[in-house]
Amino acid sequence: MNQGADRSAVPRQRRSLRTRAALLHAVGELVAAEGPEAVTTTRVAAETGVAVGTIYRYFADRDALLLAAYDETVGRIVAVCNGALSALPKTTGAPRAAGILLRSYLDAAEAIPAHSGLLRAMRSARPVDKDLSANRNEIIRGILAPFLARFLPDVDVPQAAVLMINATIGTLVDLYLVTEDRTDRDWLRKETEAYLAFVVARLEGTTHASE
Repeated sequence: MNQGADRSAVPRQRRSLRTRAALLHAVGELVAAEGPEAVTTTRVAAETGVAVGTIYRYFADRDALLLAAYDETVGRIVAVCNGALSALPKTTGAPRAAGILLRSYLDAAEAIPAHSGLLRAMRSARPVDKDLSANRNEIIRGILAPFLARFLPDVDVPQAAVLMINATIGTLVDLYLVTEDRTDRDWLRKETEAYLAFVVARLEGTTHASE
């Protein structure tokens, strides 16, 4: 992956935004139909009618194209979770609210045909530390931080703990999403839900211990 200048920044002009969106849509369609291996700049150019040279004005290389498409799906999933979070009454218990948000995330991810393939591509192209500083921050800002503020307002969670919770839950979620065997997926989903409930119970215990 090219680690030079970032040419994946979102453009501001309306025409450029449409072109970028069309490129990412084409990537998603290819990944959903044929897998991430089908994605090349030449193939995306053929699918969209955009010149290969123009693609490189938006994305440094093939990996950057796949990563941007992945991050776009994460943004859509986070938006669904934001809606679910906003719809929950403040009187909802923290464990139940956490479970609802987890199910909202998984259901939204599974509703995007390309997401699991893009997730696999992301895992092979983006080191863990880079992943944590990219889409994981979006998840913290869009899901985890609002959840803590709304349902565990009395818990002072250190930033290191937020990162740890996000990394561990995120890893379990990703493992579930890339697992193909249905029996294994069902088991992983239950275990992820159980682990999340354990984490929330520990946080609630911190609140009660300080009272």
